[in-house]
Amino acid sequence: MKELIRLLPYLARYRTKLVWGGIFVTISNICSSIIPRIVGNTIDLIKGSNFSTNDVLISIGIILGLTAGSGLFMFLTRQTIIVASRLIEYDLRQDFLLSIEKQSSSFFQKNSTGSLMAHASNDIGAAREFLGPAIMYSANTITAFTFVMYFMLSLDVNLTLLALVPLPIIAYSVYQIGKKVHVAFRDVQEQFSHLTSHSQETFSGAKIVRSYGREEYESKKFEFLSIDYLKKNVRLAKYQSYFVPIIITLIGLSNLIVLAYGGYEVLNGRATLGKLTQFFIYINMLIWPIAAIGWVTNLVQRAAASTVRLGKIFDIVPEIKDNEQTDNSINNIQGDVEFNNVSLIYNSNNYPAVENLNLKIPKGTSLGIAGGIGSGKSSLINLIPRYYDVSEGNILIDSKNIKQIPLDTLRKNIGLVPQEPFLFSLSIAENIRFGNPSASNEEVEYFSKIAQLHEDVLTFPEKYDTLLGERGITLSGGQKQRLAIARALIKNPSVIILDDALSAIDTQTEEKLIKELNNVMEFRTTIIISHRISTVMRCDNIIVLDSGKIIESGNHNKLLQLNGKYAEMFALQQLEEEIEMM
Repeated sequence: MKELIRLLPYLARYRTKLVWGGIFVTISNICSSIIPRIVGNTIDLIKGSNFSTNDVLISIGIILGLTAGSGLFMFLTRQTIIVASRLIEYDLRQDFLLSIEKQSSSFFQKNSTGSLMAHASNDIGAAREFLGPAIMYSANTITAFTFVMYFMLSLDVNLTLLALVPLPIIAYSVYQIGKKVHVAFRDVQEQFSHLTSHSQETFSGAKIVRSYGREEYESKKFEFLSIDYLKKNVRLAKYQSYFVPIIITLIGLSNLIVLAYGGYEVLNGRATLGKLTQFFIYINMLIWPIAAIGWVTNLVQRAAASTVRLGKIFDIVPEIKDNEQTDNSINNIQGDVEFNNVSLIYNSNNYPAVENLNLKIPKGTSLGIAGGIGSGKSSLINLIPRYYDVSEGNILIDSKNIKQIPLDTLRKNIGLVPQEPFLFSLSIAENIRFGNPSASNEEVEYFSKIAQLHEDVLTFPEKYDTLLGERGITLSGGQKQRLAIARALIKNPSVIILDDALSAIDTQTEEKLIKELNNVMEFRTTIIISHRISTVMRCDNIIVLDSGKIIESGNHNKLLQLNGKYAEMFALQQLEEEIEMM
């Protein structure tokens, strides 16, 4: 099927193993195909007048040897073809992961985690079954059928042709059922994606579900999806169940034809009992290879459906990538950032998240960004590491268009800490070291101290070796943010961006952290987004955003003198602090 052509390059990588697998299965079937001839000749020998015990023993020895040889070479077949399929499965998963990692942020907005997990598990698994068992049993069926037909035709052409009468019926049945299996399996895989997505969201949001008392609703929703998945699987199983009964019935018909015609020939002296016995053995030797046609067809149809689904992911060209503009000689950045008439419009709507923005952030300075929810703060800073590309205008870093800088170089030199950082189910040290895998234990502790996390870590029984749960559930919100800051700092970035990354940290700890941050980032660029004025008030320059536009700009004192939005936010927060102290 044309959908499976995509897998040919993977097969080509391991063609040597596959060729040897073909050789081994051929030898195995040669050995097994000779056995009925030996059995038939031995039966005729016993019925004849020249019967010799020694001849029978020799025949038994040859049969045992051929049986052992057939088994050995079938074992070697599995060791080559199945191992090759596992290696291809590994390559497919690696390529799938690389394809996902290259995608831009918009890709993850369109594809749920559960759906991608279904691709990485079920779809790649289905492709592997085609590349392994399906190819192996196809080779076995072809070679077994070829040799059996050769020996049967050499015995009696007429009896062979009569025995093959049911074959066209088998081929037609397999073709028709195979089409239904293809559609049914595609539906099963799509429903599995929905079920996996819902499960992943429910597990991740278990605390929210409980807090809103929505357990029963989510349980019923999961039950509905599960029942739908069950129905689609039952439908698939129904189609798959037709294969073997049809094939066994038609093989049985072949046996009846052989018995009727062959028996008639034996009774009339035109055939021997040994010859008839050979035919029965050969016909029954075809039971598994022909039955395997149904199973192989099922695997092929499943693989075709899964390959189409995988292809939709592999064929997505990343919206943001290195291109002909990229200057690969750039391997570092200093940190001068400049926005020239920059606008950003997301694909989902026509409303600009950032509009005609002009801004300069000199190397070694700090910029504070304030503004209300939806004012464009996060959208603005997501343009710097090119999580999104500008819709209009351009961004310069070190006087070079950002699109000229290789993505790897750009992102390695930027440390971005989001408000809700993602932590891995690793130790505290490994999470910090994620920013720089070669960092020493001393460096881990040093940057942990800068992030004001070190004293907290010492309270854990395993210190820096403490394992965090999923998404860092072991830590509080403030500890997560401070760990993420340490992780960003340890990569030694030229530009560090804190996207409301101090929101869960108390003011006293925040003040210490900002002071340490200013020291370590003295000659580098710092950008801080915050709802709290106390967080940005010490920055060299502060901008206030509203609807994606800069409405105020200056240092803390200048903005207070303007008596505008910034002054209003500052006064309101001071009032809130006074009320809390009462």
